[in-house]
Amino acid sequence: MENRKQAILRAVVKEFTTSAVPVGSQALQSRYFVNLSSATIRSELAELADLGYLAQPHTSAGRVPTDSGYRYFVDFLMDLEAIPDSVALFIREELRKAPADVQGLVEKVAMTLAAVTQNASVASAPQGTQARVKHVDLVSLEPTEVLLILLLEGNLLRQQVLQVTESATQPELSALASRLNETLGGKASEEVRRTYESASLGLDKELLGLIVVALDQYEKGSESLVVHDGVRNLLRQPEFAESSRLHQVLEVLEETRYLTVLLRELIGESDLQIVIGSENASSQLQGCAVVLTSYGPSSRLKGVLGVIGPTRMAYSQTVARLQAVARGASERMAELGV
Repeated sequence: MENRKQAILRAVVKEFTTSAVPVGSQALQSRYFVNLSSATIRSELAELADLGYLAQPHTSAGRVPTDSGYRYFVDFLMDLEAIPDSVALFIREELRKAPADVQGLVEKVAMTLAAVTQNASVASAPQGTQARVKHVDLVSLEPTEVLLILLLEGNLLRQQVLQVTESATQPELSALASRLNETLGGKASEEVRRTYESASLGLDKELLGLIVVALDQYEKGSESLVVHDGVRNLLRQPEFAESSRLHQVLEVLEETRYLTVLLRELIGESDLQIVIGSENASSQLQGCAVVLTSYGPSSRLKGVLGVIGPTRMAYSQTVARLQAVARGASERMAELGV
């Protein structure tokens, strides 16, 4: 695309993103192109429309970017916006307060992202998150019924009533819990499984097996953990003035299992993915832009973090702030050992 057309397309995207009002040649001339005539600008606008980058909602209206126009802007014209010091400080302070358990941390990350982008946010827990044992307690309820109290790293408590084949008194269970704490303290689920496999038959092995099952259940829950926040931000956008448009987005956000799969498919192997309007495979999101990145405490443990909003999104600002939150969340997770 010629330099002048690029400059005009960039200006139309900036104006429309800010005002939500179709952009005319006079506005462009007075604010961006004082050395060009209105006639020249109108001619360029018409050519950009013929190329599919702009559209004219009404005959007498100005122009608005199409999905193709936004795509060209994102791919070739976008410069990331510098993050104001106040926003950077807010991100750091919010994530510093994030709790140590996976669910609480992911919820805080989603809330922070929604606040700084003023759109809806989604966050999935890093896949492959391993449960790590902190402390085990065993309480006798009946001769063959035991309450397992399992404290995981991050102060996440799991309690479960277990049926065992051998009866045991409370002193025996307390002694067994002490042995388990010596053996399992600080160990991840894979190490616990290996300990179970090498253990001799008896109540110790039976309880180790039940602890392995509890850890597996926790990890499966973590992999499907996805939260969202900031739907209220969409209410301020004129694109969602019709409740039906908002309901379509909510349908996607509330279907946790579907949303988990969708996020994984959209991000793929990319560090950044921007899906605009009609590019979305989900029909409910075809009026939206979805901006996604990955985050997590290591290259092996990665979740998805994203923003959902109108295609008239401040992409330069959104991408910069999304990446800042992702970096902060990754650092916080590594610090906490989540």
